Amino acid sequence: MAEDVAGAIKPIPPGFKRNMIIATTLFVALMASIDLTIVTVALPYMAGNLNATADEITWVVTMFAVGQAIIIGITGHLSRLLGRKILVLTSVIGFTLSSVACGLSEDLEMIVFFRFIQGLFSGPLIPLSQAMLMDAVEEKERAKILSFWVIGVMGGPAIGPLLGGYLAQHLDWRWNFWVNVPVGALALMMILQFVRQTVRKPVKTDWFGLLVLSIMLGSLQIALNKGDNLDWFSSSTIVILLLISFTAAIVVVCRGILLGERHIIDITLFADFNFSICCILIATFGSGFLALMILTPQLFVDALGWEPSTAGIVIGCYGVGAVVGSFVAGRLTTILTIRQSFIIACLLFAIGWFWFSRLDQDIGMWQAVPPGVIIEFGMMLAFPLLAARAFAFIPAHKRDEGAGMFNLVKTLGFSFGTTAVGVLYYDGILSNWSRYVGNISNANPALTQYLADMGDNISYETKIAYVAELLDRQAQIQTILQIAETIAVASVVLAFFAIFLGEPKRKTQPA
Repeated sequence: MAEDVAGAIKPIPPGFKRNMIIATTLFVALMASIDLTIVTVALPYMAGNLNATADEITWVVTMFAVGQAIIIGITGHLSRLLGRKILVLTSVIGFTLSSVACGLSEDLEMIVFFRFIQGLFSGPLIPLSQAMLMDAVEEKERAKILSFWVIGVMGGPAIGPLLGGYLAQHLDWRWNFWVNVPVGALALMMILQFVRQTVRKPVKTDWFGLLVLSIMLGSLQIALNKGDNLDWFSSSTIVILLLISFTAAIVVVCRGILLGERHIIDITLFADFNFSICCILIATFGSGFLALMILTPQLFVDALGWEPSTAGIVIGCYGVGAVVGSFVAGRLTTILTIRQSFIIACLLFAIGWFWFSRLDQDIGMWQAVPPGVIIEFGMMLAFPLLAARAFAFIPAHKRDEGAGMFNLVKTLGFSFGTTAVGVLYYDGILSNWSRYVGNISNANPALTQYLADMGDNISYETKIAYVAELLDRQAQIQTILQIAETIAVASVVLAFFAIFLGEPKRKTQPA
């Protein structure tokens, strides 16, 4: 078995075998990441068919995220227990079968349950795909290879709504899940042929630690996903969930420090400052990217009244920046230091968001493209760099564990970022609406003239309703642009953290 272990972590020379391992891991990562958002557009179809309210049907998204978050953190433990190849196979089979069960669901309770199971099985796929990619190539090539992994992981949530909306509109919402059957079958064939097994170790499962970790992550994810609907701290439910999560987090950290590697998750990984800072930075950076995916549909479709297809073309064009950035990222570190590369990425990210904050209601679709391209280009310069740099000093035999923790922090950071954008959006609309409405008065000559210009054949009530709708749209546009400006400033501040990303002074420790 020792030879198997060495083979599993030994880089593979360039050629067909390495290319197929890379293709397999990228395919698996994309499959798992798409399902996080594939149902978002189909929720109204599902609600009508399953006799659920608009609020109840969102549990389909929430419970998938809960299941995924719980398992991501213990991926390293499961990999040691089962071996990498067995874990990937189990995950894909379980993911595919639970997808079938989701599509066959006849009521809300059934589909929520199977979405939770689907999230559990999808959890290990993203961190394991990252670990497998790093094992396949030499250290100097990791940033370049991981740039493609980032496209899959970050591109999946962007592709999901487009694919899910098309399937729900032209076929049936159930095909949002059944589409995973042929995809899962192809993934299984590729895994059986190309994924290498690692040695299985007789490790004991810390069941109490797993229970507390599940409580911590489950209550936190539910609180973050439902906070907007329940009005946050004015809701006793949200307060209780956050208190439970905070208490469980203290227990997890204290037991992790005391038990070390015997704990369900290896907290000692965060003793590596380099690993910790890269986890935090990638979570923060990724939140800015998710903000783009959240705000652009609201701006283009809801506020500006564009057709969804037009908005989809613009958002799709943003991917050009990601693709170009993926090719540049791996080469940039060969001519610049890590610090310089990260600063450039942050500044480009800031420039893109600042440009986005200067859009207005009169823009055409092609005027909206450049800011998003620059944002995604900057993101792709930072993500592979941080994803590779995080493991500079992590021993090879802890790579699966490290990938799990890295992606757990990233996932939690994304959840916090999404929540923060939602809060800024909601509060911003209220604030801007109040400011605009303050100018609505019969004593305002501009308003009087505006109403008069509408003509006498329209009732006063209809005119006022039109003005109210106009102000609502303006408040929405102004809020989105203000959030963009805030992210631009935060991106500049983030560049100062480059001081913690010094050049590696020693090689990765041997297994």
